[in-house]
Amino acid sequence: MFAGLFGLCIGSFLNVVIWRVPLGKSIVSPPSACPQCKKEIEPRDNIPVLSYLILRGKCRNCSLPISMKYPITEAITGILFALAALYTGYSLAFINFAIFISLMIVVVRTDLEQFIILDEVSIGGTVAGILLALMPGGLGIIKSALTAVSGAAFFLLIRIGASIYLKKQNIRTEAPEGFEDEEDEFQGGMGWGDIKLAACIGAFLGPASTVIAFFAAFILGAISGGAMMAFGGKKRNTPIPFGPFMAAGAVMALFFGEPLWNAYMVLLG
Repeated sequence: MFAGLFGLCIGSFLNVVIWRVPLGKSIVSPPSACPQCKKEIEPRDNIPVLSYLILRGKCRNCSLPISMKYPITEAITGILFALAALYTGYSLAFINFAIFISLMIVVVRTDLEQFIILDEVSIGGTVAGILLALMPGGLGIIKSALTAVSGAAFFLLIRIGASIYLKKQNIRTEAPEGFEDEEDEFQGGMGWGDIKLAACIGAFLGPASTVIAFFAAFILGAISGGAMMAFGGKKRNTPIPFGPFMAAGAVMALFFGEPLWNAYMVLLG
């Protein structure tokens, strides 16, 4: 119960991070305010999920609609924190789970909304994962660091291979609307943010669970990409953010990676 409530509060904080950090703004000040009427949000209107429901999704002062992505982010964070507490108990392992879940939620939102995976999340997360590996019961710094390097190297090879193939086939990926000036960044199949995120995932999960995370990410990405092209009118050369699939696969592996890997090894044996 406490972990879920704590997660709701962290989710509210993540909304601030997701909105402000890409703009280069402080996450501490000024206090949150309505973007239309500029009125500072009162504490009673800043209660995770509940305030959104009470206000019926509108600013109290000017009735500007509030996006559902904010309470959804809070609710998902709360649910995942509660599940993490059930999985780990109130132990040091919960810290790893909570930090990693928070990082992955930021990845999903920023990559979907702005085609950005923040260095503060990917590089900062890699450093955090390696340091947390030193905790009692952790992966160990060598395993964590080696998996981080291996994960980044694997995605770098994918980018290099995809770049060569696309160039030979004279296929050029169209930049998303609003990112036309950065079209070259979308020509490698995998973005540099994905490569750095792979290192972060490896640092937290270790080798077995990282393999499960990447496998799940590719399966989810293939299914979603196929569905979007079939039903959403997406073109083959239109980029789809891969960070959310990596994050979803990583969270799945966080909870189920080791059992799935062990089951796979039993099947092989």
